[in-house]
Amino acid sequence: MLSKPRYASYITVVSTLLAIALLSGCGTEPAGTAPAGRGELPDAPAAVNASGGNNSQEAAVFAQWEDSTGKQVVLHKKPERIVVLNPEYLDLLYSVGGQAVGRTDTPDIQPPKGAEQAVSVGQMSSLSLEQLVALKPDLVIGHPQFHSSLQEALAASGIPLALMRLNSYEDIIRQTQLMGKLAGTEPHATELLAALDGRLQQLLSKLPAETKTFAMMNVTPASISLQRSDTTGLEIAKLLKLTNVAETLTPSQKSPTTTPYSLEKLVELDPDYIFIVIHGSKDTGERKIKSDLQSNPAWSSLRAVKEGRMIIAPSSLFLTNPGLKLDESVLYMGKLVYPEIYGHAD
Repeated sequence: MLSKPRYASYITVVSTLLAIALLSGCGTEPAGTAPAGRGELPDAPAAVNASGGNNSQEAAVFAQWEDSTGKQVVLHKKPERIVVLNPEYLDLLYSVGGQAVGRTDTPDIQPPKGAEQAVSVGQMSSLSLEQLVALKPDLVIGHPQFHSSLQEALAASGIPLALMRLNSYEDIIRQTQLMGKLAGTEPHATELLAALDGRLQQLLSKLPAETKTFAMMNVTPASISLQRSDTTGLEIAKLLKLTNVAETLTPSQKSPTTTPYSLEKLVELDPDYIFIVIHGSKDTGERKIKSDLQSNPAWSSLRAVKEGRMIIAPSSLFLTNPGLKLDESVLYMGKLVYPEIYGHAD
């Protein structure tokens, strides 16, 4: 967890890099520096390294980057027919002024303004490969959890596939720069990042010295779990200096970012706040909360439940990464935890 001075240093470095990028026309630093840790800004991604070397092969590369699976993605020209299967990246692409020819549908998540015109190739978790290929994309952006199985078929058709996650603030910085490169709007992308940084600085400068504990729960139609690491909701809580009581628990074998739900363990940890994030239909999720959580008398013994600090958090703010609207999610959680500072949530 960051101390206040260290976080301030982190934000300052973010601001400095963005200012340099604005002055240099979104120029980038060379790739290959040491991985960034908390408190320092990550280097700009290799994707924004435009051609310009003396080597003819290098000059033919428009963009090159490593996706979330560690695979190198190479584009030899600016993509003109992008299909985005990951709703977080669809929002990011349109935020910087880009467009897609294809997308997926996701329950309870509306496509960004303008993206309604893009052809839907199905649900995020069950799309039509035939429809996807028929769009003749020159780049497909998917999610590692849902779209890894497309790699062989798309490679056979000569279609580049980038499997991308978007979890942290560092990810937002890097991938906004990448989307700006792909859309041809790099200066605009940098301006948007600078504006986001300013809004975050204003919000986080008000944080008190105290810290509070929380647990963030996933509720799906089939299961309940606790978020452990590397999720959008946890990143937002970390920015607000909240301590995740599940962080040190044993990870699930199937999903290392989570740990299996145990009411006995949760009662033992007894966090100040419990945030519940519903995956899928809200009605289905609320029924599962009543049947699997609230029906157990021990659930009512939790301090957060007794004191009215068990909150069903909006999936649109804490499940899907808010991208350049990160400050809206931070403000919402800030209102829940520190209403005396940020006001009360609607």
